Amino acid sequence: MKKHYLALAISSVFAAPAAFADVAVGPFAIYGTLQSAVEFVNVESNGVVLANTAVSQTRLADQGSKIGFKVKHDLGNGMFGLAQIESRVYLGNNGSATDNKAEWGGRNTFAGLGSSTLGTVRMGRYDNAYKLSSKLMGALRDNLNDSSDDTGDKQILNRLGARQGDILAYESPNFGGVSVLASYNMGKDSTGTATDLMTQLAFGVGYKAGPFSVGVGTTSLNNAAWQLNTSSAAKATNYTGGKSLQAWQVGAGYTFGDFKIGVVTERTNSSLVNGKDGTKPLEFDLYQTSHGVVGAYQAGPMNVEVRWAMADDVSGTANGVSTGAGADTGATQMGIAMGYQLQKNVKLIGSYTRVDNRTNASYTSYSGFTLAKGVDMNQLALGLAVSF
Repeated sequence: MKKHYLALAISSVFAAPAAFADVAVGPFAIYGTLQSAVEFVNVESNGVVLANTAVSQTRLADQGSKIGFKVKHDLGNGMFGLAQIESRVYLGNNGSATDNKAEWGGRNTFAGLGSSTLGTVRMGRYDNAYKLSSKLMGALRDNLNDSSDDTGDKQILNRLGARQGDILAYESPNFGGVSVLASYNMGKDSTGTATDLMTQLAFGVGYKAGPFSVGVGTTSLNNAAWQLNTSSAAKATNYTGGKSLQAWQVGAGYTFGDFKIGVVTERTNSSLVNGKDGTKPLEFDLYQTSHGVVGAYQAGPMNVEVRWAMADDVSGTANGVSTGAGADTGATQMGIAMGYQLQKNVKLIGSYTRVDNRTNASYTSYSGFTLAKGVDMNQLALGLAVSF
């Protein structure tokens, strides 16, 4: 009988869009957001020859739509079992001829076991602890429009934070304001042409007291190095030779009345000794520092957010040369986003983002519009988000 009711509830959800609102049957729930916008992209090539797909354009672009199914079972004595399937969906194809990224279970999808006193362990596809550690810092990840975000593998901040498909993740309970995160990616994602699995270990620790939050995160990869001065996007490579790749970040947030502010500083380090790039000898010892500031305001149905991020030029040595090793590899990104709640689950969104790349940098916003080295961008998005 319970199975009959569950099937009936699920079918009614998909048959009647008006019923979309925190749909739950016992321990089972359906949730999601459908969010799209018209994006006006103005590219400043600065003399760089661009492909037809990388010039200024107007496009309909998805802004992070998703659908998920989750369940949580009470096992008694504070224990519980949980599972989730979350998938990416696209309203507008973000410039791709096909929407083949919208795979079933492509977002956080896992099985887990937890305790109210010991914490929760998840197994499957999940955000690593380095990515999640920025949530411990207050307002840094509360962005109104994901596609204007400055965090991600091609963005200025948190490039080694990622959703990974071969992960064990732990999240502690709140111990007097202290929260702990840990994750271990077993390296399956790196098989490709790599001769060794590039496993990744990450930790995060946060403390919250009233309106104040502070957090730190750190991560390291095995069998991997990243030549920072040649790639703005995260590029962990399984070179031969002695390899090292680590990152750490520290940030804080404060809430006062209707306002929030958050700051973060991050440093990425990588080195390679007695290595090769193909058949050519290669050695480097490089690091890069990035900074971010977020301010937000909310009153009634109106939300406003201002973001700023800056990547310094890469420093260090490459093949024994320090002068100019990372010249003009920095960038800045600034943006403002606004949201207006028409109803609990319906929101108008608007965001403006500006990316300024130096000559040897190719950062972009999370919307995924590809920028060549030295190319700048203005991006305006106007759209709608409907959640359930």
